[in-house]
Amino acid sequence: MKGNSWNTTLRFLSIGVLLMLSTTLFGQDDMFQLWPDSTLAKANSAAEVTYMSEEEKEAVFFTNLVRINPPLFAETYLKDYLKEHDIKKDKDVKGLIQDLEAAPKMRILLPSEHLTTMARKHAKDMGESGRTGHQSSDGTSFRERSKAYEQYFAAINENCNYGNDKGVDALIDLLIDRKVPNAGHRKNILDPEMTHIGIALEPHVRWRHNFVQDFGARKK
Repeated sequence: MKGNSWNTTLRFLSIGVLLMLSTTLFGQDDMFQLWPDSTLAKANSAAEVTYMSEEEKEAVFFTNLVRINPPLFAETYLKDYLKEHDIKKDKDVKGLIQDLEAAPKMRILLPSEHLTTMARKHAKDMGESGRTGHQSSDGTSFRERSKAYEQYFAAINENCNYGNDKGVDALIDLLIDRKVPNAGHRKNILDPEMTHIGIALEPHVRWRHNFVQDFGARKK
């Protein structure tokens, strides 16, 4: 999948500038017209961090939009995305729409340097070794990798995606979750217990691009 044209063109602009330009460039049907400015600013929780790329920060922004108001996300961005990319409403897409329409509003995910470090290490390992999945190239399991961060988080979940050079495209792929039993990636994104997120988008020798999301539930 490739990101939509206006999103790709403007992805390096701040959310504030994007909001000012949206009515002029995209008209009243633009998805942002239906989202309060305060909500968009809140969703942009990774805006000021220095350990993520702009592409990774944008993926955090759209992940938060999904969580803040799942039904509205389905009606606005997802609807336009499916149309622009000519993605047919097969059973997986229909299942996603149904899940979003039924999902409650959730808290935003705050950026975590610890989770980003975890995601970055795994993305680079998979990218350089040409492997896929959650097990490291040296055989270390996801459970073992996550132990280093258990002092910060009560639970950690991970999503991996391959072949997309745009974070938002990887996110939509993970939400649709084709051929994944029980839509596990989608459930991770919509897990109301998660409080923090780390994202890494790195090169991959076989798939060209490698996207990793790590979610954490902060210890109470």
